[in-house]
Amino acid sequence: MSALTAVVQIGTAPPLGGGVEPAVVAHLYEGGIPRFLAYEVTSGDGDDSSNTGNGGNGPDLRRIPGAYAPPIEADTAYPLTDLLLGTYREGSVITQRLDTLSRKAEANYGRTFREMVFASDVEWGSAGYGRLFEARSQLEAHPVEAVVAVGFLPGVSDEVRLAIEDNRDRLDGATPRLTAGPENR
Repeated sequence: MSALTAVVQIGTAPPLGGGVEPAVVAHLYEGGIPRFLAYEVTSGDGDDSSNTGNGGNGPDLRRIPGAYAPPIEADTAYPLTDLLLGTYREGSVITQRLDTLSRKAEANYGRTFREMVFASDVEWGSAGYGRLFEARSQLEAHPVEAVVAVGFLPGVSDEVRLAIEDNRDRLDGATPRLTAGPENR
């Protein structure tokens, strides 16, 4: 049985105080193969035509189709990097370059980084892997100005927690990060 074991919020720092104004929320479920389900956060405008059921009160969560099963057991895992590439490249100082790489991947292989992360099995040697690997390297080599908040829930495996923390530490620059770590499990 799958269980929610971590929540990742990606966005910007609010104008006053601390925290995060999320643009993306991703839930990590474990039990079998760990996988992320992700949602884009849009502001509620009082119109409930999106069928969210919130009556236009507050933000809407719009599910990104597919799920992302990060290869946690790999020597180097990229769960946060891939979530940024597939959902919120705006948080990087090299957004324009990453967008160009995503468009090239779509032109050459028929899928963008979002589709590679959430709908495809992109592994070493597969079509598009080179572009994705280049984008991962570029993203981790340049400052990320987005806030990446990770909260671990009881039941998260040590392997998954360590892979996410290692990836978070590779995100370069003065990246504000908020964490509810193992001491809060």
